[in-house]
Amino acid sequence: MKEQLYPILTGVLFLTFVLVLNRLFLLADLIINKKVEFLLVLKLFMFMLPSTLSLTIPMSVLISVIIAMSRLSADSEIVALHASGISLMHIVRPLIISGSVFFILMMLFNETLVVYSNRGYNRVFIQIVKSSPIAVLEEGIFTSIGERTIWVEKIDRESGSLRNIVLYGRNESEGWDIVRAERGTWKQNSDGSRALHLFKGRLFSSEFSTGSYSYVDFSNGSLEILMLESRIAHHEDEEKINPGELNSFELFRMLRSLKQSYKGERDIALFWVEFYKKHSIPFSCLVFSLIGAPLGVFSRRSGRGIGFSISIIIFFVYYVLFMVGQSMAIKGVVHPFIGVWNANIILLITGVLLLVYKEKIEAMSIEVEHLIQMIKSGAFLSGTKKLL
Repeated sequence: MKEQLYPILTGVLFLTFVLVLNRLFLLADLIINKKVEFLLVLKLFMFMLPSTLSLTIPMSVLISVIIAMSRLSADSEIVALHASGISLMHIVRPLIISGSVFFILMMLFNETLVVYSNRGYNRVFIQIVKSSPIAVLEEGIFTSIGERTIWVEKIDRESGSLRNIVLYGRNESEGWDIVRAERGTWKQNSDGSRALHLFKGRLFSSEFSTGSYSYVDFSNGSLEILMLESRIAHHEDEEKINPGELNSFELFRMLRSLKQSYKGERDIALFWVEFYKKHSIPFSCLVFSLIGAPLGVFSRRSGRGIGFSISIIIFFVYYVLFMVGQSMAIKGVVHPFIGVWNANIILLITGVLLLVYKEKIEAMSIEVEHLIQMIKSGAFLSGTKKLL
C-alpha cells in the first residue's frame, strides 16, 4: 500500500493536468478574447475539476498497482514470498483491499461532489451565456444554446455583430425552424432576457404532424428570436435537468416514475446509462487492481515508465469497450447495464484468469527450482539409491 501512495498522487496530478490542459486554453480565451469576468471563469474551472478527478483517480490506481507489483517482481520478492509458501492471491490481497476502499470513496465522491459540481458548472455557464452570449460562439462551429443550435461564419468581438448566420431548432409541432440571415446582433430586453436580432434572411418552418412546409422572407426587414439559454434557467422540473446533475437515488426514482422502456427512447436510455455510470466507473478501481496485479508480476522491469505504459494500454482497451457499449445502450441495441458494465466485466474476468494462471506458473517454477537444487546438492541421487 505504501508503494501505491506516491504513484497515485503523481498519476492524479499528471493525468488531471493533461485532461484539463486543453480546457485551460479555452478558459484563457474566455478571459482574454471574449471579455468574460475572471471570477466566472475561475468558478467554471473549479466546478470542472471533480468530474475530471472521477476519471483520473481510477487511472492512477491502475498505474500504482502495476508499479508496485513490477517492483516486487523485479527485485525477486515475489519469488521469495512464493518460496516461503505465500500464494500470489495472498500477496495481492492488500491491493484488492485498497481497490475496494477507492471504489467506496469514489462512489461517495460521484454521488456528492461530482453532482454538486455539475450543477454549479451548468449554472455558471448559464451566467456566462447571459452576461456575454457571444462568448460561447466560435466562427465556423455549430454551438448549442438551449433549445437551438447556431452557426456563424464571422464574429466581430468588439461590436458584437455576427455575419452569415444559420440558426435551427425544434418547433412546437415537433418540426424544424431554420433561419438563415446575412447579419445579426444580440439584444438586451427590458425584462433581462436576450434576443438575437437578425437582418436580411429567411425563416424556413416545417410541421411534423401535417408534413407542410413554409417560409418567411425578411430580406428587407428583421427578425427577433428570444434565446432561452438553457432549460435549467427556466424549468425546475427534474425531467428537464441534465442527468449529470442528479444522484443515483434521484435518477432511479425519476426513471421508475416514467415507466418507459429504454428501447426506442433515447432520452430514457441516456438517463439509464448515466445511472449505471455512477457505479461502474468507481468499480473500475477494484477491476484495475485485479488486472494490474498479475500484469505487474509478469513485468520483470521495475520503474514508473513501464507501469505507465502498460496502464495506458489497459485504460485504452477499457475506454474503447466502455464507449462502444455506451453507444449501443443509447441506441437501444443492448440493455444499459450491459452497455455500461461490459468493460468492467470483461477486464474483471481477465484479471482473475491472469491471477490463477500466474499462481500456477509460479508454483511450477518453484517446484522445478527446488528439484534442480536437490539434483545439484546430490540429495536427489542419494534418495534414489536408497529407494532402489
